[in-house]
Amino acid sequence: MSTVVPSTPKLHGSAHDSSSSLEKIDALEATLGATSLSASPTDSTAVSGLETEDIRSWWTVLGAFLVQLTTIGHVNAYGVYEAFYKQEYLSNSSSSAISWIGSTQYSLLFALGVVGGVLFDKGKFKPLVYFSTGLYIFSNFMLSLAHPHQFYQIFLSQGLGMGAAMGLLYTPSFMIVGDHFRRRRALAMGVVACGSAIGGLIQPILLNKLFSSSLGFGDSIRCDAAMNSALLIIASITMAPKKARHSQEGEEKKVDVSAFFRELDYMFVIIGGNLVSFGLFFPAVYIQLFSVTKGFPTTFSFYSLAILNAASVFGRIIPNILADRYGLVKVMFVMILGLGAAVFGLLGVKSVAADVVVILVFGFFSGGFSSLQSPIFASMAKSPDEIGARFGIASVIATIPCLIGPPINGALLTNEFIWMRPIVFSGSCTMLGAALFLFILLRRRPTTHGSQDNYVGTINTVPVEKNSSNMSESTAVPTV
Repeated sequence: MSTVVPSTPKLHGSAHDSSSSLEKIDALEATLGATSLSASPTDSTAVSGLETEDIRSWWTVLGAFLVQLTTIGHVNAYGVYEAFYKQEYLSNSSSSAISWIGSTQYSLLFALGVVGGVLFDKGKFKPLVYFSTGLYIFSNFMLSLAHPHQFYQIFLSQGLGMGAAMGLLYTPSFMIVGDHFRRRRALAMGVVACGSAIGGLIQPILLNKLFSSSLGFGDSIRCDAAMNSALLIIASITMAPKKARHSQEGEEKKVDVSAFFRELDYMFVIIGGNLVSFGLFFPAVYIQLFSVTKGFPTTFSFYSLAILNAASVFGRIIPNILADRYGLVKVMFVMILGLGAAVFGLLGVKSVAADVVVILVFGFFSGGFSSLQSPIFASMAKSPDEIGARFGIASVIATIPCLIGPPINGALLTNEFIWMRPIVFSGSCTMLGAALFLFILLRRRPTTHGSQDNYVGTINTVPVEKNSSNMSESTAVPTV
């Protein structure tokens, strides 16, 4: 099937030069969203109202960064809660039972993405942010009122309340950035994703210091809640949506969600990502307990989770820069391989030095994996109207490993702390996910006339009919 579009001097590495006007170039690039997989002449009307990134876009990046810091950044510190609850506050509960608190948070973080996605697409971003911020603050302070050995009180406030608030905030904060950026979308989303890594660095250190102080559980949580509340209020002020697309178009565009499930690449990315998540969440939840039970110094064990999240900061920036050049899926495949190798590397940890090396390697590759998921889904959208739906569907399906992964690992671990079982399980799932991403790369190998894009690095091209003197014989056009 051929598509008629104006030619451009260079499109994703195309070798063809022409005298097309800058207006035609901008219209076509807007249609492609710099990373989309398909284009047509009519697509340009769907995004013609979108402006290039400006100061408001970068203020939005700051706000989204703070949202990531207080949502998934806080969830990334659950390993501190897991160790504290098991050793002191919920010592009468098993590791598997306690992990349900964190897994519920994780699952709601992604499950409610579909709700956030729908509301975002309907132009309800600001009301959604205000409501979610209020719910987060309320639930965080309610956690401080929970009594020792009262599992249901902690589960309701931390697992359900905070989890729901995080879920309504997390996905839209990525989507709003994707709506602002085209050319530097992967980089902007990588910066936003660093918020979760910075939060995962600050929160574990802060919580460990507070829990080991004389303040007690209640006052410790209130101190942490006060910081989270201030950051979320700043985020709700600085994040701003672009001008409403639907009001410009005069009519809301219908999105065929069922078509997503017929896209093999989309489904393989979702399934592969879910398999990898089994390996991703294991160290995030259990690495501090792992270090403690190995007999390593308490001070080091307290900082193990912070070290992991500090390493992920670099993993959330460097791979995104490389992805804009070499392709999202190519870089993602490398990240998953490194992630799986690091999980299996835990089997050989016998000393503090070995533990540090494995934690650093895992942190870098886990950061890369986490930050590249959002740009991949955004790049698959054929128009801006699909971004929310694609994020939402992927988020709902991602609840499966989030919800059952940590409890499965806890059950495999047992109260005797047999670490080999959860390590082998998590590592194997990660490598299976890598195999699916490899399949995507193999089925989309470069052809003789292939050109570069930042989805898989190469895309096929289709011929373009000649309909004016300003058009060359053929132009590279992305196609699935």
